Amino acid sequence: MNRDRMALYLRKAGIILAAVLGSLALFLWHNYKSMDIKPLLKQYNFWGSRVCFGKGYGTHLIVVQLESFQNFLIHTSIQGQPLTPVINKLSAESLYFPHIFQQIGRGNTSDAEFISNTSIYPVGAVAMSKKYGDREFPSLARLMRQRGYVANTFHVNDVSFWDRNQMYPALGFDTFYDRRYFPHMKFSRFGASDEDLYRVGINKLKTLDKRQKNFYAQFVTASSHSPFTIPKNSKRLKLNETLKGGPLREYLTAVNYADYALGTFIDKLKETGLWDKSVLVVYGDHFGLNKKKFDAKKLSEALGIPYHKQISTFNVPLMIHLPGQLHGKIIKQTGGQVDILPTVANIMGIDLKAEAFTAFGQDLLNVDHNVVGMRYYLPTGSFFNNEVLFIPGEKGFADGTATSIRTLQRVEDIAPYKSDYDDIIQRMKSSDRYVKQLPIRRKEIEGPDIDE
Repeated sequence: MNRDRMALYLRKAGIILAAVLGSLALFLWHNYKSMDIKPLLKQYNFWGSRVCFGKGYGTHLIVVQLESFQNFLIHTSIQGQPLTPVINKLSAESLYFPHIFQQIGRGNTSDAEFISNTSIYPVGAVAMSKKYGDREFPSLARLMRQRGYVANTFHVNDVSFWDRNQMYPALGFDTFYDRRYFPHMKFSRFGASDEDLYRVGINKLKTLDKRQKNFYAQFVTASSHSPFTIPKNSKRLKLNETLKGGPLREYLTAVNYADYALGTFIDKLKETGLWDKSVLVVYGDHFGLNKKKFDAKKLSEALGIPYHKQISTFNVPLMIHLPGQLHGKIIKQTGGQVDILPTVANIMGIDLKAEAFTAFGQDLLNVDHNVVGMRYYLPTGSFFNNEVLFIPGEKGFADGTATSIRTLQRVEDIAPYKSDYDDIIQRMKSSDRYVKQLPIRRKEIEGPDIDE
């Protein structure tokens, strides 16, 4: 009897110790050192019915990580032109999470990949791919592979950039496609265009689908990467000089192109029949407008929208389109990149508690209160919850500040947030301990043959 069926049997028999036994099995399997993860196990909705559980069961899973993509772009127009017409439409037909915040450390884009694939906090001061690239991480790729999926990842840069040649094996991907598979394609210093990324990727996905192989495919885009310079013939946004600030114009033009390229991918998914048998996840990796270089007040005036130097900067989009979904829903629950794996797992019909999977995030479709921590770009102990962004001061909580994530106004009474502060400090410590105890990886993966 496999572990899924055993867990189901135990639940039906009313043996509450199933979760504890599953957790014990996980630590024996990996030979981990002893640590207390009971607070994490409590967060899973194990016994009740769950929203959207299994809605994507048996379908393909496609995840697109958009480079330097902030949430303010969605439904914003400049000089009569929508910045993200494709994503505007996608958000209206998907589960759209407008209150998601980046949680990356120094690894930036690679840290975003790491967090979304593991539901583990980055250590902050060093890229996870560099510090822990030799480990074997419980991950989304491994969960999907256990269910017969092929797990591939696509990126137009060289795989050695951000030590992805170490990180992808650590995350359990079967195959990576990097710069080698985009020969003679030059869009920016990072390599081929997003259009080329999707074009090469869709051909690989069609082949897998024809072989009746389910796949988990990750696409990491690069066309909207800083310094946001794209070829003239790829610029679709026409902005006049009334929009002050060359760097801002370049950023908006680059993300507008990235939105267009995503549209070409969606069109191909529909054309090939993959659209209706895939779950599509789209999210932003991190800010594009660095708060040290762009003044929030000037940005607000230029864009014609409220803009906060921290909340707006760190707010990234997340949307999940379900197979056959026609009408969207806005999910107002606050979350972070650490919550992507638990949320996607629920949709794909994976019971993380039955799996005894240690996740430091939560399923955003089945939680009423959430706290997500951030460090490196903010002091350790900073967090977002359903109400505020809290940033500790020199004395920690006592002289910290809170700002409403809805009104962007200062909140004077911080006392109600002490328990969330204590929780996130402990959660980050637990995450750090957990990573250190993970086993050293034994086997590498390689990219496929060019002729494949």
